[in-house]
Amino acid sequence: MKEGSSMHGGLEDHIREKMKKRRIDPASIDSFLRLVNRLQAEREKYVALDKVKAPDENLLLGPPRDPDEMASLEARGKRILNQVAVIKLNGGRSTTMGGEVPKGILTAKNGLTYLEIILRQAEAMRRAWQTEVPLILMNSFFTHKPTLEIVQRSGIPVLTFIQRQVPRLSANSFKPLDTDTEIDWTPPGHGDVYFSLRNSGLLDEMLRQGKRWAFISNLDNLAACIEPWILGLMDRDDIDFILEVTPRTEMDRKGGTLVVRNGALELLEIAQVSPADRQTFMDIDRFSVFNTNNVWVNLEALERALREKRLNLPIIKNYKTVAGEEIIQVETAMGAAIACFSRARGLTVTRDRFFPTKNVQDLFVLQSDACILDSMYRVRKNPQRPNLLSYRPKVTFSHDFLESPLRMHERFEDNSSVSLIAAESFEVRGAVYFERDVQVRGRVRVENDRDQLLRIPRGTILEDRTCVDGLC
Repeated sequence: MKEGSSMHGGLEDHIREKMKKRRIDPASIDSFLRLVNRLQAEREKYVALDKVKAPDENLLLGPPRDPDEMASLEARGKRILNQVAVIKLNGGRSTTMGGEVPKGILTAKNGLTYLEIILRQAEAMRRAWQTEVPLILMNSFFTHKPTLEIVQRSGIPVLTFIQRQVPRLSANSFKPLDTDTEIDWTPPGHGDVYFSLRNSGLLDEMLRQGKRWAFISNLDNLAACIEPWILGLMDRDDIDFILEVTPRTEMDRKGGTLVVRNGALELLEIAQVSPADRQTFMDIDRFSVFNTNNVWVNLEALERALREKRLNLPIIKNYKTVAGEEIIQVETAMGAAIACFSRARGLTVTRDRFFPTKNVQDLFVLQSDACILDSMYRVRKNPQRPNLLSYRPKVTFSHDFLESPLRMHERFEDNSSVSLIAAESFEVRGAVYFERDVQVRGRVRVENDRDQLLRIPRGTILEDRTCVDGLC
């Protein structure tokens, strides 16, 4: 630690020694100790909502309404595709889906894993646009080995780097968790992508190769791909950083939103707001957009911000219970970097660029006929799904029905054969088993409170109905 540190020496030495034993480089250790020092200083520091406002149209852009302007931007973007790289965040476990394997190796759609679909997207771009767009994966210490096995089998050129790892800390004392197992360690959130990209040497290498921009997104958002018109917009308007947002709904009102504070754009997360202000934060009329975690960044501007140490991202305290102890995972968010660039903008996009899968219900929808993979292997709404229905149906599974995608076979003969193309909502509770080719139309709820398994026969059409204990 440097001068001005408020961390007592014993705690600092304890953390430093634990990280040194893990063979973590000194620069990363010092960086983490600075974060812990900030964490102690900011224990009760919240963003006051009366000091922020929603961004106006000068800071929050939208797609051009003029078809000629859109065509011009798209043509401009296609001319410079050889100057962009794609970075996918591939550090996640499948814990929110009830599993303990890397999310990237789960089957996502049409029998393909997330990683296999991302690789096919890269090949589709090369074929469609006749240009090489480098694909770079940011792995964690947990996902790196299984990722390499899939990538090497594919034969598709992929670059990888590993994000940093940091100790989990006791919520009370800030001492590192000390079980002497892998659960002591965690990636420090996706905001680490910028620092790990530089530390790996790939940032300098891309700049040497003439790359000017990077598009960064979550691996599990299979709708997020290169869009030439956005690249053309960055080039035309000399924008250094774009964060894609989408209209907020009641389902994602707890998610991060864009605000303006002291004249600059910021990404505001609910954890940064005092408990008393959280209902106001979730007001979708006041704060009407939601962070998709799709980011475009000018690599030269990123290198300058890192070199000048201007990339100070807000700390996110992620509380969990691990080994019977309440701990804090010290994390940062990738989109929060928007505050560190003077030429930054938000960009409102439609939901067809945002299809994340964070839990087993999301995966169930992804694997259904409510969506398709298009010719570029992007997830899109099934064109046969009625326009009056939302982009994706609302699916709710109780814990006593299905917690993990690894148990799908216990509840479905073939879950991908359950038709949601005409479904508005689908809720299932209790011990229910669906045979194949069941159709869900409109709003459907199936509930079984009995111990005996309720079977839904093959070919059943459930349309705007509630089934309770076998009575529909």
